[in-house]
Amino acid sequence: MRGWDVTASGVGAVVSQVGDVMGVLDEIIQAYCGDMEGAATAAGTIAPGGASGDGKAQGGLVAAALAEFMEGTASEVQFIGVRLGKSLTGAVEATTAYQAGDLEMAAEVQQRAAGVVEPDMPSGWKRGRL
Repeated sequence: MRGWDVTASGVGAVVSQVGDVMGVLDEIIQAYCGDMEGAATAAGTIAPGGASGDGKAQGGLVAAALAEFMEGTASEVQFIGVRLGKSLTGAVEATTAYQAGDLEMAAEVQQRAAGVVEPDMPSGWKRGRL
């Protein structure tokens, strides 16, 4: 690898795109939760009178299994959003540090260049002439 090609605008564009994806992901997760709830309700129960037999909310074996599945996978689903957020924060912080390093290096080079002592040149020598 010859060098880095990192720009704040490039990182900003990627962060913005990932932010858009996170919004879509949130919508998908919300729909997933609603779909699972709907599936649990539609699965009914083996109790007499069905899921709404006595006006009480009852759940059957399938509803219980779906609830257990959602409970078991909730932390994994939440981890996706947390990891995305931390990744974006890391990318922004790394870019900021990269740019600060560039500015620091440029300032150091300029400071060193300003301290260069010109040697004694022969008489008649003018700057810019070979």
